[in-house]
Amino acid sequence: NKEKLYLSVKDSGIGIPEEEKEKVFRRFYQSKNHLIYPVHGQSGTGIGLYLTKQLVEALGGNIWVKNNRQAGTTFRIILPLHSSNPLSQVPDVIAQNGNDEADNNVQNLREWQRERLSILVVEDNRDMCRYVCSILSPYYNTLEASNGVEAYEILEHYNVDFIISDLMMPKMDGLELSKKVKENFTLSHIPFLMLTAKTSEKARTDSYRMGVDSYIVKPFDEDMLLTRIRNILETRERYQQKFVDEMSVETLEISEESNDKKFMDQVMGVMNDNYQNSSFEVTDFAEAMGVSKSLLNKKLKALSGKSAGEFIRIYRLNLAYNIILQNKKTKNKNIADVAYDVGFNDPKYFTRCFSRQFNITPSNLLEK
Repeated sequence: NKEKLYLSVKDSGIGIPEEEKEKVFRRFYQSKNHLIYPVHGQSGTGIGLYLTKQLVEALGGNIWVKNNRQAGTTFRIILPLHSSNPLSQVPDVIAQNGNDEADNNVQNLREWQRERLSILVVEDNRDMCRYVCSILSPYYNTLEASNGVEAYEILEHYNVDFIISDLMMPKMDGLELSKKVKENFTLSHIPFLMLTAKTSEKARTDSYRMGVDSYIVKPFDEDMLLTRIRNILETRERYQQKFVDEMSVETLEISEESNDKKFMDQVMGVMNDNYQNSSFEVTDFAEAMGVSKSLLNKKLKALSGKSAGEFIRIYRLNLAYNIILQNKKTKNKNIADVAYDVGFNDPKYFTRCFSRQFNITPSNLLEK
């Protein structure tokens, strides 16, 4: 007996064949008889009706389609009708309670969560952009841009951990955007995934040449998109762990010509010149690199997985590990000597740091 809202949207087109009526709500489905209305060289994506059905059903309603007697099609929607909008009360609840329930309401409003990575989705087709964000939003914070120009402005004002961009867009396309990102020192570390309808070898080559990490051909599967993102991030983490173990820039698999490779080479040079100085810390590190402390931390965290302070400590500990291995034969240094040699001024603190890093004490490694 609940009140319901009835919506009817009618067109005067060619209608939909009976056998395709249910198919039109499938993701990426396009009727063989559909008309093409190009927008920036593109036709529809087959996303709009799929998203509409998802939204209607999420609200407890139904949607169906019927052909008109004379011409065209009518889409009909029935939704349960509420006397007030439940979400309109959420800010008051949050302000009054500030409890776990309120926190859940904030999450339902899709506010950002600090512990999540943030992904920028660049896509000029609004339906496709929202569809991609709907896939990502359960796992990541999302930002939206309709072209490369908007995306670049967002990148200059927000901390973004990953970029997903369409290839063909007005004002600035995906290739130009990826080129600008990779040329900008403050942004060049951000992974870049290209979405494209082009499958030619040249399109792939051009994408990789511009610094794109990977690409996906439209239409794509939701799990494929999430898996590709996860694989890119996990591969980077494996490279970072190998780098921390070996302290060799080559293990990061960074392009030789890239700004990031030059940055990491400079980082290693600065550390090599200063690791013995026990007073050398993050402020000195940033000054030697010619960047701010915040940018130094941002770049090092993105490329090595470590903050500047952690990087200094791990660099020294890796050197100490190698010195101890060499000292097994010569026996000319004790643990305190090794600690002082690599810039620690407290052997006890050095031992605690070493043990946490390598799961073995310096003395046990020496005697092993």
